[in-house]
Amino acid sequence: MRRLLTVLLVACAALAVGVAPAQAHNVLTGSDPKDGARLASVPGRVTLTFDQPVRADFAQVALTGPDGTVSKAPVQVADNKVVATLPATATAGAYVVGYQIVSNDGHPVSGKVGFTVAGGAAAPAPAPAAPAKESSTSAVPPASGGGWVWGLLVVALLLSGLGVLVVARQGRQAKGESA
Repeated sequence: MRRLLTVLLVACAALAVGVAPAQAHNVLTGSDPKDGARLASVPGRVTLTFDQPVRADFAQVALTGPDGTVSKAPVQVADNKVVATLPATATAGAYVVGYQIVSNDGHPVSGKVGFTVAGGAAAPAPAPAAPAKESSTSAVPPASGGGWVWGLLVVALLLSGLGVLVVARQGRQAKGESA
């Protein structure tokens, strides 16, 4: 019975170790324009580069302007690059490109890249709470964690181990009563 318990525990541990690499999410490795760049004008497009291929059917990009307006940008995906066409605008100020993609492992990944457009007569970007609320309802929804999956896996392993332990004890008691 101890051998069976040992084999089951080793199998569960191997399964848990084997699942870990599949949980790796895409990571943004670069952007054009770079995060924090100062530009003379709004670029016609932004390129986001990730460490792994991106699923094209779920890639989303939105541009938030200095006045808080959010514009969804059309995207094209090629392997690990997402290219978004930005709307034409001449307003100076701070811009944020928000993105959400789905990794090849199926998990959503989101983030943002910011840049500033210089201009002579434009006022700085307003900082009231209203634009922040508008940007939170952008076309790019927030990503969920995924930690609950690991918690569920740990609970399942603990319950399996407990079940094996109960069966092993009942087997010992049955042998002791019949002898």
